[in-house]
Amino acid sequence: METFKLKLTVISPIHIGTGEDYEPINYVIDKTKVKLPDGKIVEKDYMFVFNEIEFFSNLDNAKKQEFNKIVSNTSYDARFQLYGFISINKDIAKKIAFQKVSVYKSVADEYYKGIGKVVQKEGDGKKVFNNFTIAKTYISPNSQKPILLGSSLKGSISTAYQEELFNQEKQGSKEERYKNVENKMLKPTQDNLFKNFLIADAIPIKQGTFVSEAINKKRKIERSGIPVRVQAIVEGSEFKTQVTIKEKLDFKSIIKSCNDHYLPLFKSQFNTQTDEFTRASLSDTFLSKYEKLSLNPNQFLLKVGKYSGARAVTIDGIRKIKIKTNRGFVDKDEETTFWSIDKKPFGWLLCEIID
Repeated sequence: METFKLKLTVISPIHIGTGEDYEPINYVIDKTKVKLPDGKIVEKDYMFVFNEIEFFSNLDNAKKQEFNKIVSNTSYDARFQLYGFISINKDIAKKIAFQKVSVYKSVADEYYKGIGKVVQKEGDGKKVFNNFTIAKTYISPNSQKPILLGSSLKGSISTAYQEELFNQEKQGSKEERYKNVENKMLKPTQDNLFKNFLIADAIPIKQGTFVSEAINKKRKIERSGIPVRVQAIVEGSEFKTQVTIKEKLDFKSIIKSCNDHYLPLFKSQFNTQTDEFTRASLSDTFLSKYEKLSLNPNQFLLKVGKYSGARAVTIDGIRKIKIKTNRGFVDKDEETTFWSIDKKPFGWLLCEIID
């Protein structure tokens, strides 16, 4: 049995989806004065996440009566009355908040505009409410800090290693070759190779999250879809984890498979021939920092979390990515769109063996 310690560095925002949202009744967004390293004071936008029960317990008697009157109303509009009530009493919400998350200007401005309509009882309340649900990234319920789930990391590594095993298979059709890989990697039996590969949840060394808009762009056409508001782990966050290999696996081979699978995808986003509008959508800072990325022997890349893209989670040579067209669905070997946030791609993680 071998054990390896890893340091993981987020090199583009990561969203580990939970299927849960922050809703306008358990957060407020407000401007907060922040002191910069040079001593200058500026205002920044933050989301303050709180517990509704604790919010109620901190109200005075008159406000508790008002709160109870709203929640006892069974009409659909009562939801938006509660939203407005919380916004008016945002100072209480901020005082008891257990998370404080940076919010990008575009999201904050829309919130301020929308919350004004609710408080003033103007506009379409339902539309405003739906506009301000924010998809959560995974946060530890104990530390209230983001972690990278071991299952997400293992799934990402498994995809790369399946591709490696598929390429080693020389006999039979593509379908037959991949069937052999499935028998080795995916069957819930004692013969499953990856039962010997264990990776713990990665806990933060330094971390941060932010809220912004995830944008779906066409790779070959200059067109974007409707943005989605999400919480993501910020670039530069660092985590640590441990890998344990029991038998039948070689970590060097696993590292090679990860770089064989993910490094070409990483480099393709900078290539105007393969991703014409991907490169044009990335920030100059991201381009200058990572376009010529080179890896040391103890380093490898992964792509994790939601919005990673179909090529990242499928195997080269047998990909069948369903693409919707005017004539129905067709199978292709690459996706036609990519997701970005704050002019960066989603999900890139640099892994480094440190012991």
